[in-house]
Amino acid sequence: MPIVVRARSFYLYDRYGVRYIDFFQNHGRAILGHRPELMQKAIKSTVSRGLVSEYPSVYEGRLEKLLAKLFPDYAGFRMYCNPAMVEKVAMMVSTDVIYDPAYSPSEANCAVSYWRPYLEVGGADSVLLFPILPFPGSFIPQVVCIKDQALADELPPSDCVSPLLLDLLIKATASMIQSLNSDEMVAKRMNNPLSGLFKTRGPYGMTNLSESRYREFVQEALRLKVVLPPSPDVPFIVPGEYSKGDVEMFLKLAEQYAQPEVR
Repeated sequence: MPIVVRARSFYLYDRYGVRYIDFFQNHGRAILGHRPELMQKAIKSTVSRGLVSEYPSVYEGRLEKLLAKLFPDYAGFRMYCNPAMVEKVAMMVSTDVIYDPAYSPSEANCAVSYWRPYLEVGGADSVLLFPILPFPGSFIPQVVCIKDQALADELPPSDCVSPLLLDLLIKATASMIQSLNSDEMVAKRMNNPLSGLFKTRGPYGMTNLSESRYREFVQEALRLKVVLPPSPDVPFIVPGEYSKGDVEMFLKLAEQYAQPEVR
C-alpha cells in the first residue's frame, strides 16, 4: 500500500499528492469514508472539556440507545477494549468460525456473527453480534450485541472507555443510521460494479484468487491508483463515491483476473 499522508471521503493521498481510491476501507471501518461527518467537531468539543481519560460518562448510555435503535432485536450491549476478551466472550457461546455476511454461505445460521452495514444480521440463531461500525480506526472498543438478557447477565461488564472514543462512535453510528434510512444511499451502495466478475454481496466482495494471483492483482490495481485489501481473505468494499474515470481501467483489470487462470 502507499504511504498515506491524507485521506478524504474514499480517497487516499500519498506524500507526492497522488490520489488513490480505497476499495479496502480499513476492513470496513471506513465504509462511510475517512472523515465521517461531525467527527472533527466532536473531537474539539469533547477534548475541550477534558473528557479523554477512561472514566464513566453519559456517553455509554447514549451509545446504547443508538445501538438499540440499530439492533432492536438485541437485549443488551457490551463494549470491550481487549481483543482477548472479545474472543473469550465469543468462545463462551460457540467454537464455530464467526459468520461474516460479506462472504459466509448465506444459508448458514451461526451463534456468533459479524454485522456489516447494508447487509442483514447473520441469521436468526445469532445470539451474539459483533458490529463492524463505521469508525475509521481499530482503536475503538468492540461493541457486542447480546440477544438474550439471560446471556447478558452471564457476560463480563463493559470496559470503561474514553468518553472521547464513545462520543466519536456515537457520531459515526448516528451517521450510519442516517445512511441506512436513505433509500438513495442504500441503492447506491448496493450497486456493485464488480458484480458478475467476483462473488459479491451488496458493496462487499471476494475475489477467491490464490495468494500469488491476488498479489499480482493488488500490484496492478495499485498502478491504476486503486487500493485493495492486503490479502484475499479480506473482502473488498466498493466506495460510496467514485467517478467513472476512477474505476474504468480497474474494472477492465478485474475482468482479466476474473477469468480462470491458465496453467
